[in-house]
Amino acid sequence: MWVILAPLGHAVGTAWDLVHPDAFDWRQRAHRHSVAADLISRISLLAAVIPAQSPAQVASLKATEAEIEALGSAATPRQRSRLYLSRAYQHRRLIELLEDMLTQLRCVRGAAQISAEMLCWVEVSVLLMDEETLDISLTVLRQSRMIPRDEDMPTAAQDPKVWYSEYGRGVVRNIIRPYLQSRSSQPECDSDA
Repeated sequence: MWVILAPLGHAVGTAWDLVHPDAFDWRQRAHRHSVAADLISRISLLAAVIPAQSPAQVASLKATEAEIEALGSAATPRQRSRLYLSRAYQHRRLIELLEDMLTQLRCVRGAAQISAEMLCWVEVSVLLMDEETLDISLTVLRQSRMIPRDEDMPTAAQDPKVWYSEYGRGVVRNIIRPYLQSRSSQPECDSDA
């Protein structure tokens, strides 16, 4: 099910500007920070429905990781796959991914200089475009009925597997690339170089 995340005539400075930047101006700090705030609210909605891992889950996962680490190169691909695809491992990965996204978005909003802010935006884009982690983690947790189905989520938190990667590409296309072009002595790269 596809959900339109922003109506026509939406306010400038929402995550939607990363997909359709009608009036978005990357040079305006207020626009960039408003987009970051909107992304924070969307990611926070998703993070809020993910239960914390129990101490028993954390301990069990650490024990399994320690066993595989102790095996070193003798650990089989099957053993590693079982760990990586386990519910506990994917649960932790999703929690960490969302926490990292929120940390980097707060970094965007707290950066005093645009160069520092752009480094945070780079991290945001990398994390948003981590489709594999997001897809596997959400699938495993939904199959385990640990989080609601997508259609049962708040509208702004629906379809993260689709929208997060689009937002990440939008960060690159509409914030990072124009910034780098403005800092470069050559506005565009020579395609033959």
